[in-house]
Amino acid sequence: MATTMFIKHITFLFSLLLFLILVFPAANAMKMNDVNTFCKETADVDFCLKYIGTDKRIVAARDLYDVLLIALYQSKIQITNAVKELNRVRPKFSGPIGKERISYCERNYGYASNHVQDALELAKKNKVYAYKAGSLATGGSVFVRECEDEWKKHGPIQKSPVTFYNNNVAKMSSIIRKIIDKLY
Repeated sequence: MATTMFIKHITFLFSLLLFLILVFPAANAMKMNDVNTFCKETADVDFCLKYIGTDKRIVAARDLYDVLLIALYQSKIQITNAVKELNRVRPKFSGPIGKERISYCERNYGYASNHVQDALELAKKNKVYAYKAGSLATGGSVFVRECEDEWKKHGPIQKSPVTFYNNNVAKMSSIIRKIIDKLY
């Protein structure tokens, strides 16, 4: 009888603990409505919802500061994917101009990656550094834009093989600026 009573109490306490763990983090998280409202304020709502609203980390986001971290991570992903694409298309650009353009973009994406990585490290340290982190990340997007422009200079105009990623980094930079504007 005492053993049964003990098991019931332990089961109840375990159930209560599990309930508290599951319910309270959700209570502190941003509501998906808030994310939708934020994305509607950006220049490209669908892009924001796709990359911010569906990021698996958004369910744990408590505020715009956490959304900033997600946007920085997403920027890093876009930059990494662009570098992979540059490596994939390198054989198609075997002439001297193509090689130079690929090399230029790799270098610029390296600079952009460093900026975003520094921004992430800074933002993860403390919320106080959010403004500086946002500035670093958006500054890194300038290097990406220069990569896009390189395909129109110094020889025949060609379509950049990383336009998709260049545009994504620019859109993410716009989202980061919007977050910083709302935070400050």
